[in-house]
Amino acid sequence: MNEIPPRSRPFQLYSRFVVFVAVLLIWWGAATTTKQAGMVFADWPLSLGSFNPPGWLDYMVPFLEHSHRLLAKLVGVLVLVLFSWAYIRSGKKALEVFALVVILAITLGVFIAAGDERIDVDRKEMFLLIALGMSLIPISWLVWSWRSRSWSLVEKLTGLALLMVTTQAIFGGLRVTEISDFFAVIHGCFAQAFFCVLILIAMVSSRGWKDVGFKEPLARLRVTKLTGTILAGLVFLQLIFGAKMRHFHRSGVPDTDLFMTRGAWIPPFDDPIIVVLFLHKFTAACILLFAIGIVIRSCAGRGQGDARALKIISWIVGLIFIQIVLGLSVIGTEKSFWVTNVHVLNGLTILALSFVFSVSAMCGRAKDSALANRPS
Repeated sequence: MNEIPPRSRPFQLYSRFVVFVAVLLIWWGAATTTKQAGMVFADWPLSLGSFNPPGWLDYMVPFLEHSHRLLAKLVGVLVLVLFSWAYIRSGKKALEVFALVVILAITLGVFIAAGDERIDVDRKEMFLLIALGMSLIPISWLVWSWRSRSWSLVEKLTGLALLMVTTQAIFGGLRVTEISDFFAVIHGCFAQAFFCVLILIAMVSSRGWKDVGFKEPLARLRVTKLTGTILAGLVFLQLIFGAKMRHFHRSGVPDTDLFMTRGAWIPPFDDPIIVVLFLHKFTAACILLFAIGIVIRSCAGRGQGDARALKIISWIVGLIFIQIVLGLSVIGTEKSFWVTNVHVLNGLTILALSFVFSVSAMCGRAKDSALANRPS
């Protein structure tokens, strides 16, 4: 795969910094949701029509929401710089970047106008159609560039990250202007996917990217790729269940049973929130057992498996145990602010490691093939 020419240590460090700020943003969003502060300001992207609304530093609720918005703007700028850096360093024209930024800004502005409650339904639909039409311009340009201009993998990923952070901003705005828990859940889940893309950018831009793949015998590597993909998928599914619970049931917890749900191992499926809570617990148990199974398999084939795979999956298992304890503590404390937020942050860490494990497996190389091709 093509790279940024030449491989840039400053770019790698900057990409890691963007990942760190994204972690802070996601955690801050979780804290905002825990405090039920997401709707304290009815307008967006400004707060009470200002970047510095009165009294936001004096009280916890407006502080959480407005600082979350400021952090989101910062991440958007950082990702824009990330893409521009990757694109211009590859010898492309800065004018194209400028034009892309202008189109994205106008598109976002039209989406914001469409979400304004003061306009009538017909004008709102018109603004949405215009915004959707304009959004096809950068998407088409990116797709065409990916297919026809021999973009490096870093350019493709940073371009994707730019589109995702713009889309994420739109979801956040619609969550506020439409007073929608549906958009709140999408906003929370999309943040996790965006986070994974940023992790992949940091991995691809590192000097060790060529050696990131696990090295195992071919038959074993195929199983590792499958288990890595399933693990990452299960963790992401678990985060979706968590997001639905947090946004559709905000006061306390829907049930105080620690291990069972409504006094049964399989509760009646007559209440959607209880169903989601049960699935959240059930999926947690499945992820733990599945990860332990990967550890057992790695230990059983220690001579054939990659030591890095065993190290990563062992960390994941340890964090899953911590996550389950934290989840039980969330129920026991009826959603304590700090316990809940640490629970979210630990879940994000599990997602990150599971994603790294999956990527390393998908990029793996067969040991037997490497030996066969080794020069004598």
